[in-house]
Amino acid sequence: MHNFFIKQTYNNKTMKKLILILSILLNFAVSAQNVVTNNSLIISHGDITLYLSEDTCTMVSKHVISYSNFKKIGKYPRDNHWFQDTYKGKYVKSAYVHTGYDLGHLTPSNITSYDSTLNHNSFSMFNQAPQIAYFNEHPWEQLEMHVQDSIGKYKSDAVIITGVVYDYENREYLSKSRIPIPTAYFKILTVKGKTYAWIGSNNNGTITTTTIKQLNEIFIINKMTLQIN
Repeated sequence: MHNFFIKQTYNNKTMKKLILILSILLNFAVSAQNVVTNNSLIISHGDITLYLSEDTCTMVSKHVISYSNFKKIGKYPRDNHWFQDTYKGKYVKSAYVHTGYDLGHLTPSNITSYDSTLNHNSFSMFNQAPQIAYFNEHPWEQLEMHVQDSIGKYKSDAVIITGVVYDYENREYLSKSRIPIPTAYFKILTVKGKTYAWIGSNNNGTITTTTIKQLNEIFIINKMTLQIN
């Protein structure tokens, strides 16, 4: 297992170290393609499926992408229009202003740019959660691009599961709102029979390689009705 912390100031040397560390991936035999939850709040947007918590909060985004569509990435411009989805309520864009948190995509906009409708749907308010700005714009974005590079390397269809972890006993919220702040983000890539998993702290920006088993244990500890298999 490899840990690293991305400082808020870095140069080309540290960037090279980041790329090197991200290239040292653990290969797990488990093919993580299924999201299991007791919650019935599930929204389908074609290649993206969104899973919500019992109290209608963002939980998981599952993206199934064919290699033929992957080769079309960049065909359409970024939509950039956040919208309220099927279940409307607590997620209001204005609540994020001056909080230090971005609207952090689960399934990224860029990897959906092979289809204009899908790219628009990646801006569902249920495909995001509060993410520390620096974490979103640097280490997490670099991980997202690394995932894309990996799909390009394998030249194969892929399943990408991205989600958030909440501490249900000690939940924190954006100021003057009921929008919960995740303690961590996780990402799982299954491509050509290989599965890779990462978890990133929404506090200090640390990204760590992990396993499906460890993620499921984290969900149990945090009282989340969620399992990946």
